[in-house]
Amino acid sequence: MLPPLRSISLPLVGRRRAALNFLIAHSGPIICALFLLMGLVLAGDYGIGTDELPQRQIATANLNYILSQGTSLDALPYPYALYGVAFELPLLLAERALGLEDYYYIHRLRLTLTHLFFIVGAFFCWRLAYHLFNNRLLALFALLIFLLHPRIYAHSFFNSKDLPFLTMFVITLYLLERAGRRADPVRRHALRLDQSG
Repeated sequence: MLPPLRSISLPLVGRRRAALNFLIAHSGPIICALFLLMGLVLAGDYGIGTDELPQRQIATANLNYILSQGTSLDALPYPYALYGVAFELPLLLAERALGLEDYYYIHRLRLTLTHLFFIVGAFFCWRLAYHLFNNRLLALFALLIFLLHPRIYAHSFFNSKDLPFLTMFVITLYLLERAGRRADPVRRHALRLDQSG
């Protein structure tokens, strides 16, 4: 004899609810992983940006200066001497560590690493929104706005100046929010001591 239909449907409903809760709770990392996979596929569709070669020259000049190979930073043209190398230098070091010589592979590595760093920023955007609003759906909405903005997403591949800055800004906001939350009980305790004294 078959079990009643109701006794079969209850565990299925519970499993669906548990699966939905799991997806909502881990929506940020899941969506970031999907966008990372999609970015690895799309990285070859982007051409060389107008700033890519000068940015690489800046990194090369700075690396030569650091390694004291006789190159002076004064040799760089005026506007290029103003840019920092906090992101460009690691890109150049990764390229040299992998021994890449062909510019196609160098360009592909730069696109991939720039996009990977952007995805890290997207994850911190999700975390920041969750900690600010204490709501997973609002955090998911903030993440999707961050990832689906057409111009930002396109620049996340080839813009090695502005998008790393955006990513570091989001990470800094997240760390500032966390530090503020940890300092809040200390501040409240200090205010209580001042009011009681």
